[in-house]
Amino acid sequence: MKLKLLISVIIVFFGLTTKTQTNPDPELIREMQRSVCAIKISGPGGVSVGCGAVLMVDIDGQETYFIATANHIIKDLFDSNEANAEIMAFDKSGVMFKAGKVKKKNIVWRNADLDAALILIPADLRPEGQISMDYRYEGLASLKRTGTPVWGQDIYLFGYRWLNEERFIDILKKGILSVGTTELPGYEGHLVFLIDNMANKGMSGGLAFTAEGAGIGIISSYVYEVNSRLPSSDDLTVCLPLAFYFKALDDVIAADKSRFLEMNDY
Repeated sequence: MKLKLLISVIIVFFGLTTKTQTNPDPELIREMQRSVCAIKISGPGGVSVGCGAVLMVDIDGQETYFIATANHIIKDLFDSNEANAEIMAFDKSGVMFKAGKVKKKNIVWRNADLDAALILIPADLRPEGQISMDYRYEGLASLKRTGTPVWGQDIYLFGYRWLNEERFIDILKKGILSVGTTELPGYEGHLVFLIDNMANKGMSGGLAFTAEGAGIGIISSYVYEVNSRLPSSDDLTVCLPLAFYFKALDDVIAADKSRFLEMNDY
């Protein structure tokens, strides 16, 4: 994750909630986990890994899947025509599928300054491992609900910890929404959520969600809250709102809808 220094932040439009905080049901956590895919990019510079949240959009009756992720994860894919990516995503029943033909052309939008990107998932997915004879594919697992958090609300961060280039494990962390701000250095003028628990290495592009199962943002980076008078400090995770990604997705589809139908016709 890229490192940013937090100097000061300004709270925006969030009111303190008196809502009773609840822990999410284990099945809900599993459902949210399935909507997060793993990404491995191989290029001239080596291998980079991360994750992203799966977004499903209906384009003229055709289910089309995109990944909302952090730009720094896919930078090597964008910079080199020789680079390629593997994407491991779950279907709705929990079977893992792999897309291994992801190239630069699949990056449909990116904003390097805000560390955000959208990737089109190829339609030629293949299952990892054996599947039962009666298996029926019903589509990839994707986010069902999105929302806007309130100040002090419990927030869960989900991503993957890559053990090596081939293996990863689930990581779940809990924090609270410390602040929503448009004044964070490097993100000025754009709303970001700051969560009072730092995401682990490898969780970039992961999902921030509430105990009720509403996705709120994508893990972008982290900041150190510096206090020169104290020997320690609090670390915060920066999340870009999902609404930001959906707006970008709406704009690129509106600009050239036929492009995605052609790219998804393998």
